[in-house]
Amino acid sequence: MTTQEFNTNLEKLTGKLEKEDSNYARIIRAVQIFYWIFIPVFAGITILEYRETHSLNTIVSGLFLMLAFLVIALTFRKYYKEYKYVDYSLPTLEMLKKAAYRYQPFQKRGLWVLLGLAFMDVGLTIDWLDQNTSVVHTQIFFGASLLVGFVIGLVLWYIRYKPIRDNALRLIKEIEE
Repeated sequence: MTTQEFNTNLEKLTGKLEKEDSNYARIIRAVQIFYWIFIPVFAGITILEYRETHSLNTIVSGLFLMLAFLVIALTFRKYYKEYKYVDYSLPTLEMLKKAAYRYQPFQKRGLWVLLGLAFMDVGLTIDWLDQNTSVVHTQIFFGASLLVGFVIGLVLWYIRYKPIRDNALRLIKEIEE
């Protein structure tokens, strides 16, 4: 590949990255706000339900759900900052490596979201126990919901973000050779 072709591909990729990073930051911000709103809403719901039932399960369930929302909101806050404030003036190789990492589907930092989802599962399971729903049914519902979300997310990544990552990895390989 000539220097001209490389620069053209790099410019196209950088433009695409700026657009997608901005778009992703907006989406993450909206989801983060959603979770911040749900924390006080669930606090209110928990208090109202406890006044009616005087069930300790209501308090424990509400606390687990609020903790889940807090963990996920804080994790998304970190994601938002990372995508909102990308430094495209870094040396080319460093910028491309960071972009390739940002757009890989599985990352260590995603474990915090899994922790939040685990707290959510515990909260829903305890809440639904009071409604005479079996733990098995709760787990099937929650697991199926997570599986659908996971598949949709992977399909979206494959269509929208994998080409960006592949292009960044290709340019990284060309620079390093």
